Amino acid sequence: MADFLLEIGTEELPAGFLTQALPQWEEQIPRALQEHGLSYDEVHFWATPRRLALVLLGLPAAPPDRIEVIKGPAKDAAYDAQKQPTKALLGFMRSKGVTEADLTLEQTDRGAFVFARVVIQGRPVGTVLQSLIPSWITGLEGKRLMRWADGSLRFSRPIRWLVSLLDSEVLPFELEDLIPGRTSFGHRVLHPEPLVLSGARAYETQLRNAYVWVNPQTRRALIEQMLYSAASDLEAKPEIPADLLTEVNYLVEWPTVVTGQFDPDFLTLPAPVIKTEMISHQRYFPV
Repeated sequence: MADFLLEIGTEELPAGFLTQALPQWEEQIPRALQEHGLSYDEVHFWATPRRLALVLLGLPAAPPDRIEVIKGPAKDAAYDAQKQPTKALLGFMRSKGVTEADLTLEQTDRGAFVFARVVIQGRPVGTVLQSLIPSWITGLEGKRLMRWADGSLRFSRPIRWLVSLLDSEVLPFELEDLIPGRTSFGHRVLHPEPLVLSGARAYETQLRNAYVWVNPQTRRALIEQMLYSAASDLEAKPEIPADLLTEVNYLVEWPTVVTGQFDPDFLTLPAPVIKTEMISHQRYFPV
């Protein structure tokens, strides 16, 4: 069995892009793997403001061979009056790499047609992934995608590094002039040094040691817990709108709660007005 790690390292991504990108990957990548006969034990889609990450655990070394049934010409066009294959049928057989022994005649709602049973041999998992990865990156949709430097690649923000590891080895793929490797980066301030990744299973731990909570579910729960703890110290309760919590979750990599207060002179407006300003413009949680 094999494990795979893909990390797209970028300049700071908008929270709105991340909330759209993860669901796209959650739908597209499992479907693509299934179409190519690749099973897996676990799949994780993680994101922070500086990265999108895919972790696949328990991939087969190669997907098993599979049989694909392909529709060919109609019976009348496939055989002549002497029941010999026509040029149309011979061309179909040649293009699919099959013999007459692989053909069957089946009745459809449009009449009888020739069908071919084609054996699709399983390719090594690395080869399959190499063919799929570029489309997983370029296929992400979002508002105001941009180009940078002299390339034609469009993404929400410039891509600054790529990590592609199949087990412990770099799995190369082509994406303009970007070269995948094993070097990532942790928190921009708390851990500015390059981070050499060892593989998919150690990824979350290595990032956490570099001051990055890469799992958004873990990070969100941590933020909420810290908010309640800080409010409790004030003998108060926090207001945690779901949309605000989601946005803040994708604005930070290593959350820290800071409590503060406003000068009373600024609090003469009605409370709903003050809270709206705090939430919508300052991304603060009212207490």
